[in-house]
Amino acid sequence: MIKLASREFCTGCGACAYKCPKSCISMMENVIGEVLPQINTEECIQCHLCEKVCPILSAPTTAEPQECYAAWSKDITTRLTSASGGIAYELYKNAFDNGYYAVGASINEDFSVSLKIADCEKGLEPFKNSKYVFSDGYSIYPEIETMLKQQKKVIIAGLPCQIAAFKNIFHNNENLILIEILCHGTSPYSYLKQHIETIKLRTKSNISQISFRDPANGTIAFVFSCYQGERPIYQAKEEDSYMYSFHNAISYRESCYHCHFAKNERVGDLVLCDFYGLGKESKCSYREENVSCVLLVTPKGQSFFNDLKSNNRIFFEKRNVLEAKVGNPRLTCPSSKSKERLLFEKNINNSNGNFEKAIGPILNAYTKKKNASFKKKLLYILIDRIRNILGL
Repeated sequence: MIKLASREFCTGCGACAYKCPKSCISMMENVIGEVLPQINTEECIQCHLCEKVCPILSAPTTAEPQECYAAWSKDITTRLTSASGGIAYELYKNAFDNGYYAVGASINEDFSVSLKIADCEKGLEPFKNSKYVFSDGYSIYPEIETMLKQQKKVIIAGLPCQIAAFKNIFHNNENLILIEILCHGTSPYSYLKQHIETIKLRTKSNISQISFRDPANGTIAFVFSCYQGERPIYQAKEEDSYMYSFHNAISYRESCYHCHFAKNERVGDLVLCDFYGLGKESKCSYREENVSCVLLVTPKGQSFFNDLKSNNRIFFEKRNVLEAKVGNPRLTCPSSKSKERLLFEKNINNSNGNFEKAIGPILNAYTKKKNASFKKKLLYILIDRIRNILGL
């Protein structure tokens, strides 16, 4: 009897569906929007290849990071339009210089996110910036397999669970470089789709593009923007229901709270993230904003980053690996469940996947508490000013 990873642990990577020789496994959304594998048991031949390739059931090899760097692109535009320091973009460019094809996350016309292949610098633009939603990595497996069989070199940047799947499928092929983009968790695409439809109705506008960390406001501000053409028709931060639920670890897939890959030992050749721990272990002459943290895990990753260092396109400084872990808990453990998350679970199930209905009461409670705290703070300021005027 075939037994795939349970919903509690399944990341929706689709490796099982890809490896099935009878194509009897499909990736389907459940009632609350999570993409999970479904098996047609009548066609299954019990070969167990799906179990062997699953990165949850058959863990890929891992290793602890050996070196840590603070780094950023020397190209100002690249740095300002990227999520942190633009190092992923520079790694891609360096890969092109060495005959590689690049794979990264790209937003589709319907605002879903998929991994795509680029063969030139112009094709890298869609890979820039963060995408805070579940991304489809499984549709690209056949193309990657064909390219590797043709001895083509490929560099892939994806979430840790996606990188684990690529590693299990392609067995750490010598022509493959795997980069983990550190992840706090990922929310189902159906939540984003519903949220965008809500914004369309509220603004009475069509939406042609979105940004989760709009460069127009500075990527460190985490402003969620919706555009009609070139005109922004909606911009918000924590008051936005989708961004609030994401940044507070409320709306993730169930598996994100039990992540097998948020630990000291990593699956990729390199790991990239924001450098939130910068300066916490030793003095630093610059601030953490727009700085990439680069963790080198394997000899292959070290060699590739050393090649990038030699081309004078980036600033880099070696830092303590512990410094990265201090500022980024997801390098050691998964996101944890809060009371708000537990309430969201109840709401999303009771509403059959209605995101706005599920998050609404939680966001309202947060807003009321925040406003009450702000009013209390203003009152204290007013009292202090009156005391100063009266000389008390």
